[in-house]
Amino acid sequence: MNLLYGQIVEIASEEGMRVGKIQVAGAFKKISLELLGEAQIGDRVLVCDGTALSKEEPVSPSPLSEHSNPTLQYSGTPVPQYSKTPPAGLQAPNEAPNEPGPRIF
Repeated sequence: MNLLYGQIVEIASEEGMRVGKIQVAGAFKKISLELLGEAQIGDRVLVCDGTALSKEEPVSPSPLSEHSNPTLQYSGTPVPQYSKTPPAGLQAPNEAPNEPGPRIF
């Protein structure tokens, strides 16, 4: 199965069948448009093995405010801060506080 998207640049009729020429990354391919009665020049279509299966509907971008997620907004709760030094009870007895341990290579 070979799936690809292409843009219709030409539509014709061959032997009673509706066919189109699509452009994919600079290359052209002849495909059947029989499954897409409403396809027109300029449409982007999904093609599988020489047959257009569906038309890609244009998506208009919506304003950013519609995409904001209210659960990600600041709630006023402070975020805990972490330090690199362990609590006093978790330090090794032979290490001084805030001192790096022996280097092992």
